Amino acid sequence: MKKLIRQVLVAACLLVLPLVRGAVAEEKLKVFVARKIITMDLALPEATAVAVRGDTIVSVGSLESLSPWLAKYPHQIDRTFADAVLMPGLIDPHLHPMMAAVILSMNFATPDGWNLPDRTVRAVRGAEAYQQRLRELEAGTPQDEILFVWGFQPEFHGAINRAILDGISPDRPALLWHRSFYEVYMNTAALELLEISAEEVKDLPAANWEEGHFYETGLAAIQKKLMPVVASPARVASGLRQLRDILHAGGITTVGDMASGGLDLNLEFALMQTVFENDETPFRVFLIPKAYGLGTKLGDTKALAEIQALPKKNTPRLQYIPNIKLFADGAFFSQRMQLGPPGYIDGHVGDWLMTPAELEDAARVYWNAGYQIHVHANGDAGIDATLDVLAALLQENPRRNHRFTIEHFGYSTPAQVERIARLGAQISANPYYLFALGDLYAEVGLGTDRAEVISRIGTAVRRSIPVALHSDFPMAPARPLQLAWNAASRRTSSGKIFSPEEQLTLDQALRAVTIDAAYILGKEDQIGSIVAGKKADFTAVGVDPYEVGVRGLDKITIRGTVFEGEAHPAAGVGE
Repeated sequence: MKKLIRQVLVAACLLVLPLVRGAVAEEKLKVFVARKIITMDLALPEATAVAVRGDTIVSVGSLESLSPWLAKYPHQIDRTFADAVLMPGLIDPHLHPMMAAVILSMNFATPDGWNLPDRTVRAVRGAEAYQQRLRELEAGTPQDEILFVWGFQPEFHGAINRAILDGISPDRPALLWHRSFYEVYMNTAALELLEISAEEVKDLPAANWEEGHFYETGLAAIQKKLMPVVASPARVASGLRQLRDILHAGGITTVGDMASGGLDLNLEFALMQTVFENDETPFRVFLIPKAYGLGTKLGDTKALAEIQALPKKNTPRLQYIPNIKLFADGAFFSQRMQLGPPGYIDGHVGDWLMTPAELEDAARVYWNAGYQIHVHANGDAGIDATLDVLAALLQENPRRNHRFTIEHFGYSTPAQVERIARLGAQISANPYYLFALGDLYAEVGLGTDRAEVISRIGTAVRRSIPVALHSDFPMAPARPLQLAWNAASRRTSSGKIFSPEEQLTLDQALRAVTIDAAYILGKEDQIGSIVAGKKADFTAVGVDPYEVGVRGLDKITIRGTVFEGEAHPAAGVGE
């Protein structure tokens, strides 16, 4: 009887198989045509047509060279971007969707202007102008709401403390976020609302209750009380919807969430799934867990077990990958990174988010489990500590193609670049640091010589170190072509060019937001170039980057994107 059943099942499969094959074979091809297609494939750098089946590229070239496919399969010609230039879907390998969602639901008072989907923010500088802006925001906030403001930077805005905030907002709770997001200032009403007492924070080195100031580890210590207020589901969902528009406007089709679970793993995933897992979202998010936070909570061994189980939750647009995030020193925007000799001009000392010993202990757990490790490291002392960890791990347990990644790479030395090359590490850099902070840090903190080599990535590329560019949004605009311009021009906000020897070429800069960014995430086999077999992700731009050159790179208009074979024109295009 069992033999008969097997024979029947085999016969049924043989009957169905040709039908399945036929269904695949008869699936209509979609052929995107464009004025020019930049493939980022050295063997076939340019094309004018690309054929797609479902979400996958099947052939690249011209309508003529695609004729073997077009003769065999039904197809349609998609002319949505026929008058545009297509390039691989842009990649931002390091930003923070949840942090962005929280900040986007706040008021902005920033030293530089911002263009957002729901508002245009004017720059504000100077202590008097800044405090006046806070008064305007306070007056415009409904009576029963908390005042949230993001973007404070003392070098541009002067000093702030609880007494000043009490004078501006004596009754309403007011929370003022530093530009780096790793510091917050509160007025008395906010401290009372959150029930934060002097007694409970008196032993925290990074907290000053009298000033209402909490930063780095001190901020982390009050996070449980703070997050339910600042990151309520309704506020976060609203911010995520704004972020979706921002990413699409920037031409981004792939994002690396480089600290997933920084607030709450389950809550974050549920909210992003609600907002992003639908046809309105023309990008995917690769989720890289914040192992530092989980390790602090559970211990590194238990955190590893939890992280290993996360891919079971994957959806088409939200995918955990075998990468994790750890931290070395403090934030670049607040000059809390760790510097080696001669240190800061004023003599202050940066912070460790994880001490070198803590970093090594945590990294060892994930290294031995085969994970790709990304480490937030901003100052040269932070980078040294990070490279010491990598050297120790390689000595204990050599791994080929480990892709250990230095994230941010704010200030480094030539010797460190050489060491990164020898150790086989790679760099994901934020070139916006130089633009936003180069002029300031030449005067405050670093001095001219060190400020001029912020983001020393030209040397890194010459040493054949893989380099990608990221926004760390909202630390920089989520516009990869602007980041490419930052890296290729090395202009500061005042228009000065700092260390032209560290400029990337135009081609290197474009690679750093496409194929090299894919490599940093370990996904170069799927995305980053327009090649048969890869995902059909494209970004449509109004002009050819190679025609306008570096000078025009930051002014290029994004016409829309193609995500997994579906066209998503930018607002106003094709209407």
